[in-house]
Amino acid sequence: MAARDPRARDRGSVPITTRLACRHMSPSIIRIAAQRTRFMSTRLPWLLSAALAATAAPAPEAAADGARPALSYPYLTPKEARHKGYRELAARVARSYVRVVIMNKGGGLYNEQRGKIQTASGTIIDAKRGYVITAAHIARGASFVAKLRSWDGRDYDARIVKVMAKQELALLKSAPITGGLGVRFADSARLSKGDFALAIGTPDQRMGVATLGRIRLPNIGVRLDYGPWGFDNGIEISMEVGNGHSGGPVVDAKGGLIGIVAAYELGDTTKTPYVSPRITYVVPSNDIAAFLRTAGAR
Repeated sequence: MAARDPRARDRGSVPITTRLACRHMSPSIIRIAAQRTRFMSTRLPWLLSAALAATAAPAPEAAADGARPALSYPYLTPKEARHKGYRELAARVARSYVRVVIMNKGGGLYNEQRGKIQTASGTIIDAKRGYVITAAHIARGASFVAKLRSWDGRDYDARIVKVMAKQELALLKSAPITGGLGVRFADSARLSKGDFALAIGTPDQRMGVATLGRIRLPNIGVRLDYGPWGFDNGIEISMEVGNGHSGGPVVDAKGGLIGIVAAYELGDTTKTPYVSPRITYVVPSNDIAAFLRTAGAR
């Protein structure tokens, strides 16, 4: 993702150059032109962060196959812990969350080996029809396949139905997801600064990591582009996420979907101690709903 220096100020209508690098692609340069510029160039080891969700060499699974993991809150602050009912809310939302593992069939342009590519998250749209939404940079394309694990520990094979890289959205389809629950959509256009948000994802391949935050900007007003991926109308949330949260649900205080995690800011890793900027960027639910209509899944 495009990393922003937390000390940046509005600098008018000027083009911005942001360096991007990650473990899965060589360093590249993108330019973002904005009326309200809040991004600055930074030097970081890799900056797609949530937007390339896992390492090529996977770590051991946090839970045994078929076991239901417990929700965890590693990023919770004392202030966030005072939010009434957040654990009950997370427990409900977990039924609409799945772990997503992208598998390579083997061969292809780079003669990649068959096997696991990356692990991230997905959001159940329609459990009966097996429709799941995730981020485009996770799904990659129809030449890959996906394996899903629902919150009750059941595994499902899924095919990648549609990927729209410039909308940072992808649609997966599996058999009916038993015990899963299609997420209820909220109107992302009605968000306000300071509104509560909760996300669930799979950082570092650990299922069921919940994190809390507040809306910073309901619409950042610039397009985010990183490599071949990007999206408009991004929601900026003060929220800590990690590699693997991409594609996971972000909900409001009532459990309505306001978007899915797409990327986050890594911050300045040259400083000691490192301080996370706790800023996450989300594809809004209204754009997801429009994408699903074009795909015939809504």
